[in-house]
Amino acid sequence: MLNTKQKLTKLRKLFSKYNIDCYLVPHTDEFQNEFLPKYSRRLEWLSNFTGSAGDVIVTKNKAYIFVDGRYTIQAENEVDKSCFSIINYKDATPSKVLNSSKKNNLRIGFDSNILTIGKLEFLKKQSKNKAKFFEIKNNLIDELWSNKPRKVQSKPFYHKLKYSGEKSDKKIKKLIGYMNKYKIDRYILTSTESICWLFNVRAKDIEYSPLFLSKAIIESNGKSIIFSDFNKSLNLGKKVQSRRLKEIKKYISETRNSHLRYMTSASSISVELYRAVSKSNKIVFKDDIVENLKAQKNKTEIKGMKNAHIRDGAALAKFIYWIKNSVPKKKTTELDAIRYLDNLRKKNKNFFSLSFPTIAGTGPNGAIVHYRASKKSNRRIKKTDLFLVDSGAQYLDGTTDVTRTIAFKNVTKDQKEMYTRVLKGHIAVAKSKSSSREKGKNLDKLARKYLKQVNKNFDHGTGHGVGSFLNVHEGPQIISSNGSVNFKHGMIVSNEPGYYKKNKYGIRIENLILAKVAKDILKFETITFAPLEKQLIDRNFLSREEIQWIDDYHTQVRKHLLPFMNSKQSKWLKAETEKIIH
Repeated sequence: MLNTKQKLTKLRKLFSKYNIDCYLVPHTDEFQNEFLPKYSRRLEWLSNFTGSAGDVIVTKNKAYIFVDGRYTIQAENEVDKSCFSIINYKDATPSKVLNSSKKNNLRIGFDSNILTIGKLEFLKKQSKNKAKFFEIKNNLIDELWSNKPRKVQSKPFYHKLKYSGEKSDKKIKKLIGYMNKYKIDRYILTSTESICWLFNVRAKDIEYSPLFLSKAIIESNGKSIIFSDFNKSLNLGKKVQSRRLKEIKKYISETRNSHLRYMTSASSISVELYRAVSKSNKIVFKDDIVENLKAQKNKTEIKGMKNAHIRDGAALAKFIYWIKNSVPKKKTTELDAIRYLDNLRKKNKNFFSLSFPTIAGTGPNGAIVHYRASKKSNRRIKKTDLFLVDSGAQYLDGTTDVTRTIAFKNVTKDQKEMYTRVLKGHIAVAKSKSSSREKGKNLDKLARKYLKQVNKNFDHGTGHGVGSFLNVHEGPQIISSNGSVNFKHGMIVSNEPGYYKKNKYGIRIENLILAKVAKDILKFETITFAPLEKQLIDRNFLSREEIQWIDDYHTQVRKHLLPFMNSKQSKWLKAETEKIIH
């Protein structure tokens, strides 16, 4: 087993073979997935970093790993800092770091099968030392990774109409309508989740997302081709053909001198596939149209999401009851908590998988935003600690994601104040009412307002879009300082402000909210149900309207969850959700 230093040494030895000065290793695969199949976790193999976003740049003398605010502490804990410099994206990008090189005409190698044309052009734009980017079809990590896991593709299955709410041919017809608007002959679809939504197909090709690893081409005449490694033909209708994944490049390149107009997204099509489109054809870049279509959930999807969240909330409430009784009485660890909660979810109707690895951090581990407990990091949960649990599941009728901060005993004044300030930001977003043209960046300001009053903040976005039995993180809707997309009716987004005191504790409150637009007014409906931590609420910091929101929310929690509780759990839940206003 090679250590990090040995891996970097071997990688650098390949530089002369390919005549490069440095090599880019992004956290991605040929499908631009967030959660990667084991065989594609190249960045993790090289650096030991297990987060879901990042980039590595290796030069002849140095190595850098770039992460966002969610992962800075995690990277510090996982990465060998004698080998890597850890950089937050907000401080510098890969190109800006390379710009500091004294060498002009820096030769940067990359895998053209996984780097998107959009990212390549962005890197080029930022490069100021006349850097040259070299496309390498062989991934250099793969040349070194001797025990690389095998590529496995599961059997895809049809996502039934009772869950999807709309037939595939109707969805394709909508897409072709947009294609006709822009006079497009062929649409290249490289986003796996968009393909799964468009064709009402799912699979279990990777952990946490029910995705069928594939690419697709939709033609203006209604013909569609799905390219995958699945070794049997798909039966998705007369107008849907099935071909091997490796054939897509050939299919595109065969159209030389055809003068076709292609459309795709620059942020998802690989450099290699982009190069396959001949110069005689025209390629139009536009944000993924299917992504925008699927973001607006239909009535069936909304109903399914609500039902899934009620069942999921019941599992979480049972967990909170258990852990509040378990921790004071016996030794209970983070891994114990994860196993218990995951097993509760698995018993739920329509359960398919978890939607991401359960985050369960006690005390200082709670301050690591996307903490992942391991045998090495596993801590006993103390009754004097704050315990943060962020978790969710994939159900046939919906996807869940919820975070609660749990207290046991001896809550400090500081903890109560910070929890309440986070809660105030959460409530401000949940009960906001604004123009239908509201953007995520404005909602983000609401979430941070009460923390900024005391010069505090959190280094991650306030909310991300959530799919319907698809990725737990989806676009284009987000609540963040970069949120420039207008919210539309039917969009679902998380509401999760937080506060993290390094080496002490973490606080985050997350519910999913449904955008509802009527008469040009945007409001949100909370669809997540689980009790808030009343021990941590300081009512002296709350307005009467905020207290009323909490009481109304807890009334809904009781209404939806009590039917799932036994007598002891019911008694506890009623006490946890008693009105603050008397």
